[in-house]
This record gives sequence, C-alpha cells and structure tokens, in this order.
Amino acid sequence: AAAEIAQISAEVQQEANIESILVSKGFEKCVAVISGESASIVVKSADGKLTPAQLAQINAVVYEQAAIEPVNISIVAKA
Repeated sequence: AAAEIAQISAEVQQEANIESILVSKGFEKCVAVISGESASIVVKSADGKLTPAQLAQINAVVYEQAAIEPVNISIVAKA
C-alpha cells in the first residue's frame, strides 16, 4: 500500500510540474493526467488547434518530467 501511495504522489507531482512548465511556455491553461505509462494533456488553444511545434514541445515536456514516450501521450486542444 505504501508503494502505491508513493506512486500516486509521484504522478501528482509530475502532473503539477508539467502543467506549470507548459503555462510558463505560453499555453494559457493546461491539465495533465498521468496514469501509469500514459498521459493525457489538455491545453487551451485560441482556435482549438495546435501546431506541430507546439505538439512537439508538449511531448518533450511530458517526456522530460515523467519519462512517458510520445506514443503514449494523448494531447487535446480546447478552444
């Protein structure tokens, strides 16, 4: 049970780090959810679309903070 609590705590910290880094990089709002080896990222975008450069930037931040491969990252843009 203690290991599971430690894992959840680490994921919450990683989510907070990802969110704050992406906001500091110019994304207006961001929500990150990590579940094991996958991550879901929702960011606010003026037109509901993200450029390839923005997608790459988000993937890089998630990989740096949580070591989750881009293939396991789901990114959604909301207007």
